[in-house]
Amino acid sequence: MRRLMDSTRGRFIVCVVVSNLLAGLVSVFVWMPLASRVLPSGHFMAPWMPMVLSILLAIPISSFVSRRSAKPIQDMLEATKSISRGDYSVRVAEEGTGDIAELLHSFNQMTAELGSTEMMRNDFINTFSHEFKTPIVSIRGFARRLRHGGLTEQQRNDYLDFIAEESQRLSKLASNVLLISRYENQKLVGEQTEYDLDEQIRTCVLRMESQWSDKDLVFELDLPRLPYRNNCEMMEHVWMNLIGNAIKFSRPGGAIFITARCESGVVTVTVRDEGVGIRPEDIGHVFDKFYQGDSSRAAAGNGLGLALVHRIVELSGGRITVESRVGQGTSFCLSLPSGR
Repeated sequence: MRRLMDSTRGRFIVCVVVSNLLAGLVSVFVWMPLASRVLPSGHFMAPWMPMVLSILLAIPISSFVSRRSAKPIQDMLEATKSISRGDYSVRVAEEGTGDIAELLHSFNQMTAELGSTEMMRNDFINTFSHEFKTPIVSIRGFARRLRHGGLTEQQRNDYLDFIAEESQRLSKLASNVLLISRYENQKLVGEQTEYDLDEQIRTCVLRMESQWSDKDLVFELDLPRLPYRNNCEMMEHVWMNLIGNAIKFSRPGGAIFITARCESGVVTVTVRDEGVGIRPEDIGHVFDKFYQGDSSRAAAGNGLGLALVHRIVELSGGRITVESRVGQGTSFCLSLPSGR
């Protein structure tokens, strides 16, 4: 009952009931006793006077109720105009309860989300521009030095190596941006096939042998046979990024552990290293685009790999968590529906 009274419909009903009730009371207690004195008997206006009085009473009551009901809508209309001009800080007062209050609350939530999205978009553009500009500036600088000449053979080779590394970094950055853009705009996973997830992980480890063998790393794999259904190419990006990160931040001679289990239709995979770890203040941002934390991690990538992993896992209906201690290593745990 209270919910009805707080709604626009309830206010309209109250307005009609009160107007008619007042009109009836006026007709019975005011007009009828005075009718014989005010108008002659049988006057043509006598039957119409109660209706006229009802209208005269209903107009101010309806006007008052309408103004009160329309004020939140008018406030929201003004706020909408501000949003159209790019001001996402505007909010409307959330007063009372009922459907109007719910509408105002939803409007404020929407405005907050739009403001957050706009801020993220601006941050993304600024960071994206910076990340692309950095290797381009480096390549241009080394190319100029090479063109001017007067370099030793060792210097020449070093500059060529720098150009090759920066070009590779730029290429990888462009590929990751295209991938994450593709998967962020994707709602469903297509081209799903059934394959052995454990074999896919082993293949990814072998493909990165040149990286982990240079650091004398040891892999400890506990991977039983895991039939799995998903987009094989898409999931490969997950393992290549997680294993690549574990290799990058592991100390020479360290170990990387990969375990997997399937229980009640949920596949759980853990990738753990004994590397430098992640600072507590950075844990909450590891899946943000372009976020790289401290300088030791920033020098090793472009901050898109884990954002890509997070989006793919989310798209697959799973979840990923991270635990880390500085100086002791990092552990990523994925929970994925087996899809079978």
